[in-house]
Amino acid sequence: MDGKLIYLLIYLKPSGSNSVRDLSDTLLVYLMKSSPRVVPLLILATLILPLTASQISPDNERGGLDAAGEWQPRHSLEIHDEWWEDWSRDKNHDKIDDRLAWLLTQPNDVYSQWWKRADPGYARVFVDYDHHPSPADVKALEDLGATVTFRPIYLDSLIANVPLDIIHSKSSLLQLSGLVMLEDLGLAETHMNEAAPNMGVNQVWSQYGYDGTGVTIAVLDTGVRGDHEGLNDMDDELTIGCNQPEPDPTNPNPIIIDCDPKISAFYDAVITDSEQPAGESYDSGTHGSHVAGIAAGTGGGQVSADGARYIGVAPGAWVINILACCDGDIQDIIEGAEWAIENKNSKGIDILTSSLGEQQLEIHFDNDGSSAWSQQMDAVASSGIITFLSAGNEFGGATFAGCNTIDSPGDANLPITVASLDKDLGLAIYSSRGYTSDGRVKPDVSVIGSNIMAPDAATSDGYTSKSGTSMATPLMAGIAALMVEANPDITHEQVKAIISADSIERDLQLLDDPGFNDCSVLESRPDNEFGYGQADPLLFVQSAGAIDSSLNITMNLETLQQIGNESRISGFSSGGSPGLGYVQIKVGGGDWQLATDLSNNGDWSSWNLKLQPHIESGNSTVYSRLVISEDQMSPVDARRVILIDGQTDASEGIAGEITFSFYLLLVSIITIFALLGWTAFIARRKGIKNDLIVGDSQHNPSVNEDIN
Repeated sequence: MDGKLIYLLIYLKPSGSNSVRDLSDTLLVYLMKSSPRVVPLLILATLILPLTASQISPDNERGGLDAAGEWQPRHSLEIHDEWWEDWSRDKNHDKIDDRLAWLLTQPNDVYSQWWKRADPGYARVFVDYDHHPSPADVKALEDLGATVTFRPIYLDSLIANVPLDIIHSKSSLLQLSGLVMLEDLGLAETHMNEAAPNMGVNQVWSQYGYDGTGVTIAVLDTGVRGDHEGLNDMDDELTIGCNQPEPDPTNPNPIIIDCDPKISAFYDAVITDSEQPAGESYDSGTHGSHVAGIAAGTGGGQVSADGARYIGVAPGAWVINILACCDGDIQDIIEGAEWAIENKNSKGIDILTSSLGEQQLEIHFDNDGSSAWSQQMDAVASSGIITFLSAGNEFGGATFAGCNTIDSPGDANLPITVASLDKDLGLAIYSSRGYTSDGRVKPDVSVIGSNIMAPDAATSDGYTSKSGTSMATPLMAGIAALMVEANPDITHEQVKAIISADSIERDLQLLDDPGFNDCSVLESRPDNEFGYGQADPLLFVQSAGAIDSSLNITMNLETLQQIGNESRISGFSSGGSPGLGYVQIKVGGGDWQLATDLSNNGDWSSWNLKLQPHIESGNSTVYSRLVISEDQMSPVDARRVILIDGQTDASEGIAGEITFSFYLLLVSIITIFALLGWTAFIARRKGIKNDLIVGDSQHNPSVNEDIN
């Protein structure tokens, strides 16, 4: 490119769209005349640059300056934009959490027990910024005598031990660049044969056969006892062969390993801060095992007086133990929630249930969903994990304190907050009520949470009864697992929409309520007691799967005992019509694949599918469904299988790694070479033509006259 072109690019400043168009046309003509080869290069730049360019303009990007004066973006969700400007816990707008300020006025023995992980003379706090804190912010904070103990990934905060003497309105701490709030880092506390049938879950079991097969529920709690008979495997039978090597895929008669552990992963956020072997899963208390049993327990061990087993809502679901409570503080929960987000895909996490809440020291009205814990749970839901939180058990009886008693993290915006019903489906007296202090209606839905028998972590086979929104929340998570089995593609937003549309509307109890709630004078939906209403498991599942009960599909069991390379799945369907619909197959977390119709009249009454080799072997799930339209599908047939794989060839391995960007780049390169070839061809033709003209002009002077 010569100097004239550089001059044009730098100094021509068009004033309007027409000027821009004229300039572009002028430049294009100039480039084509000066060098045809420049055109393909510009095209290449046009194709490649968008792949590397940022989608956010720095002028519009949310964030702030760190301690080094460098611009840092924010990680907070849009719903928490500038939340600190009107946070209900900072009523005097001094950048200090009102609860933190209150604690500092209490005797030393009060806050020393509150901040368990802080040395004497220090407080445990979230240091919140208007940007995602950088290493420069960490250094600036530690230069003031603080110790940073954790840097959250999805929060614009640092967790630190901060000297008490620098926590005041005129301190240099509050003058740090971008600091917007000092937030107390408090403590978490735990918030379950009749509940399932009383809620109508048995109708889903009997009508569709759904049991949560293929679904993974993460339990963010005190832990899960992995050797309890109701939580150790899927079928409550003695597992064998778990320590044997993987079967030889080349063996025509491979050994079928009877090993179906229910606990698929274990992360310890309290002691080790690392993932541990699933077989070593344990409960640091008793709460988490009870919660896990309600959601997905198989009922192994003790039985009721009439011989019935205490089966969870989704006994076929896998459980992930995220031990994050309660021997430390809320930092552990933040860490556990982060691990769930980071491992959503690798561990196949569909649902997260957490029955934990913020420990209270005094009555307050500050539940607007902006606390760090609530924002973290928003991030979990935003990541695509269907998230359930307990409303809490803080209802204050016949006082105004009964309204507005849902606290962090149950006040979070995106997760589904669950209230508790008694066995007779009345609202439990203890269940916390809304509203939130910023005027939102919470809870979202209500299910049975009183007197629920579930695994007792003190034994390996015993059961115990517990009550609370802690028990209602995993029951709702189990219902969601049945919804996911009906539709493996369902999203958190869709689950929430179904709850809002299909819950059984309940009348406010008002004066009939033994703990009269006087903050919902007008009946509305949703309300601050039941949310959108009482959960309807059957309708929820039907809506989730767009189920048409006249349609049915069944996979051939013999083909599902083990699936190796180039295995075929066959099956049958009924209710379809000739020329309508199709059958889809899905393996694990993969994409839906179209089966081949083997029927005589095109109604998919028989079908099969040749499976491609899998990258990994082990426990997985195969799904099948007959689809007539997006709003009309058969119930899903889901089966757990053991995947046995041989070696895939190199070409298949490479193909699995190819992305859309790679294909786009490949097309761009091919296009550029084609354009270069074309321009070279045109230039060559032009050169030949000029040579001919010059040759002719030497023999025929009239040619020069015509040219001139």
